[in-house]
This record gives sequence, structure tokens and C-alpha cells, in this order.
Amino acid sequence: MPDGQLALQRAAASVPQDAFDRIVVAVRADHEEKYGCRALLHRGFGDRAEVLVLPHDTRGPADTVAEMIRRAGVTGPFAVKDADSFFEPVPLPQGSFVTLCDVRNNPEMSNVGAKSFAVLSDQGLVVQMVEKSLVSNFVSIGLYGVSDAALYLETFAAAAHDCANGEIFLSHVLNRLARDGEPVRALQVDDFIDVGTLKEWRRFVRGHGTLVCDLDGVVFENHSRYFPPYWDAEDVPIAANVAELKRWQKKGAQLIFMTARPEVLRARIEATLSGLGLKPHALIMDCLHGRRFLINDYAGSNPHPTAVAINLHRNAPVLSDLLAEWL
Repeated sequence: MPDGQLALQRAAASVPQDAFDRIVVAVRADHEEKYGCRALLHRGFGDRAEVLVLPHDTRGPADTVAEMIRRAGVTGPFAVKDADSFFEPVPLPQGSFVTLCDVRNNPEMSNVGAKSFAVLSDQGLVVQMVEKSLVSNFVSIGLYGVSDAALYLETFAAAAHDCANGEIFLSHVLNRLARDGEPVRALQVDDFIDVGTLKEWRRFVRGHGTLVCDLDGVVFENHSRYFPPYWDAEDVPIAANVAELKRWQKKGAQLIFMTARPEVLRARIEATLSGLGLKPHALIMDCLHGRRFLINDYAGSNPHPTAVAINLHRNAPVLSDLLAEWL
């Protein structure tokens, strides 16, 4: 993750932390051998994570969950969280449930045709789950609850018998649960972040860049030490550029401001930025009035180019045009 967390930690944070007392994680044996998953997961979760190494491929996510239940001795109610979706946690209902997102409220959702959809009753219960077919506006977003582990295993066995060939998804099990009379509640969530493909992951990471930004002539109309308007005069924001920085900030970007203004003006500048709704990660004062170079490394996990330079004509309200291709 851009903030240094494991993606799996962020995924787990989508579940209220007081809602569970065990974290069970499954990894493939070849991934354990190649990446040392046990060690990195214990670094991320401490001793709280129980890591299962599965020696062979399963028939899909639902089969993986069944293997985890058996190997970890899971009993009673449990939840399953996919590692490739994030959202703010909401209180979990009692019994079986599935988290859903309304595609009408999430215009940036991509690869919609590859997702699982839910048909709901007037009472907010799941009537049917359908894979990869747009039968409703509600997309499953990767958090599922089942009232009892033994019930899951029984229902999975029946679903596996029905799907003699092909991959078995959680939707198949939940669909059969609902059909057999188990109430499956719909838990609607907003602010869904999907990182299920490399394209979506890189789009997410791009939004979490670090913008190193001059103040005078970019955020504020240019002031000067020796010529009016002076540094200690009231600052005039360049509204369009401030709006663009706030857009990036909302996406998750860090803002670092640089200025030649002296340290004695820090408190006033910080108050002005706060009043504009800008939350700087850092404010660097007393910078030289000259060229500035941004130097950064790149690798597979942070593809080239990792350093971008944008030169903006002084006081020009065009930052959104110059940043358009990078978000």
C-alpha cells in the first residue's frame, strides 16, 4: 500500500475490529516458498494472524474457505473478507449477510461485468446471487458473513455437487443458502475501492502520489520579500489550483509544500492552508529561490516514471490541466 501497510491489512480494516476474535489467512504453498508469506503476515498482524499454507489449488474461493474452516477448526459465525477491496467499516448484522455497493453511486467502478450481483427483496434480503451477469444494480464487494461454519460446509458441499465443473464462488454458496431459507441480509456500503486487477491497483496507487508544490505563484498569487505584494501581506488563493490540490488530497495524495518564505511565517501559512481545506504532510520553509529537482527510484512495484516535473506559469490557474493525465 502507498502508506506502507500490506493490502491485506487495509482489507481487514474494512471489518469492525470488535466484530471478530480470530484472523485466519490462507496462502498457496508456492507463494509461501517464493515470498515467505508467513513471516510478512506476522510482521503485519503480529501473533493475531493464523496463517494456513494450502498445498494445492482449490476449485475457487468458496472451496478455499471450506479448506480454511476445516484446517483452522472454525466454528460458529464467521466472515470472509477478500483481499482486493477496501471500504470504511460498518456494523455487521447478526446472521448471514453480504456487503453490496450500488453501481449507480460509484461511477468509477470498472470491470463491472466480471463481478457478482445480488437481487434483493423489498425487505432487504438477498433473493439471488448471480456471477458475471448484470441482473441488478447491486455488486458484491468482498465481505460475506455466514451464521454458522457447519452450515457453510453443508451448503458448500451441495453447491459443489451442483457445479460439477468450474470454479465455485462465495456467491454460489450464498445463493443456495438464500434458496434454502437462510436469511441473507444485504449490507450496503459506500466509498468502495476496488483493486482486483493490476489496472485498478495502479489507478489506486496513482491517486496516492506525493505532490511537492510551491506556494507562491501556484497555491497563492505570487508574493515577494522585497516587492509588493509582500510576503507578510494577506495571501490571495488561486482558487482553481486549490480545488485541484483538494481533489488529489481526497483521492489520498500527500501534499508537501515548499517555499522560500522564512520560518517566522510558518504559523500564518499553516493557518491559511488549513482555512482552504488543505492538509499538508509537510511544509518546508526557507527553500532556495532556484531550480528544484525531484529524484526518485523505480521498480516493478512502483513503475517508471516515479518522478514527474510540472512547470506552471506564475499565477496560472491551470494545475488541473497539467495534472490530468496523472490521476
